[in-house]
Amino acid sequence: MEILKSRLLSDFRHGFTTRRGGSSRGPFEGMNLGGAVGDDPARVEANWAELVATTGLAFARVRQVHGCRVLRARGPTPSPVEEGDAVLSVERGLAACVSVADCVPVLLADPRSGAVAAAHAGWRGTLERVAGRAVEELVRQCEARPGDILAAIGPSIGPCCYEVAADLAERFRAEFGPSSANPQKGQPRLDLWLANELALRAAGLSPRHVEVLSRCTACEPETFFSHRRDAGRTGRQVGFIAPFLD
Repeated sequence: MEILKSRLLSDFRHGFTTRRGGSSRGPFEGMNLGGAVGDDPARVEANWAELVATTGLAFARVRQVHGCRVLRARGPTPSPVEEGDAVLSVERGLAACVSVADCVPVLLADPRSGAVAAAHAGWRGTLERVAGRAVEELVRQCEARPGDILAAIGPSIGPCCYEVAADLAERFRAEFGPSSANPQKGQPRLDLWLANELALRAAGLSPRHVEVLSRCTACEPETFFSHRRDAGRTGRQVGFIAPFLD
């Protein structure tokens, strides 16, 4: 199993999984952690068991709907039912976790309280500033100070590959500025990394407290699942982070 890390979050147990490892086959080959994508449920369950054994963590998940609702974790959710697109955790060993296959996983940590959050930001969630909403909940529920919060923007489809229609590009330019949707060869391409970084900075994070891993899921078929590259027939990787309460 390969799990990517953020240097900023080194004091927290966290990571971004890749497709390397695991037991899934076919278009889901590798470490598929998506339970509703057409993969053999037994293989998905085995992949989750491998992740639990490797990390020593339990995982709090939500049924993602491309919105901006933030839920507080009350315990592990192996089969998520409640709808939301960000999870907050303050419980030792319980990782906030989101599932992605081109959308942006954003991990947040407050070094002072030890509280953490994970957000799932596709283009809809990015426009709704779901990462910023997660920051607000860390402030409201955990008395975090925005200037202390650390963030990592994980692997997702990059501005190199994310072609979109002109009207959607214009919405991003209006919300996040012209650099968020630059044309390449005449076709607008979204920069979800930049848009989420700007959303985090608008929520009060220091620029030096935001790390962008700059790994494009569509560009690296051996490493990542990609919904767009694989025309929807693909697996899921996850981003996760657990509270630091030692």
